[in-house]
Amino acid sequence: MAIRPLIFGILFIAAFVGIILSIIWVDTSHPVHQPDPLSPTAPGPATPGPVQ
Repeated sequence: MAIRPLIFGILFIAAFVGIILSIIWVDTSHPVHQPDPLSPTAPGPATPGPVQ
């Protein structure tokens, strides 16, 4: 009786298909990487301040 390997094979294929569908099912209307408003910004070019 090969019931246990059959069940494991079906579960493996179902998990594999679920992973593939979760990768494909991405909402492209919103950008994935949004800048974090609390993160420190990288130092840019130095701009001179007002001269007094």
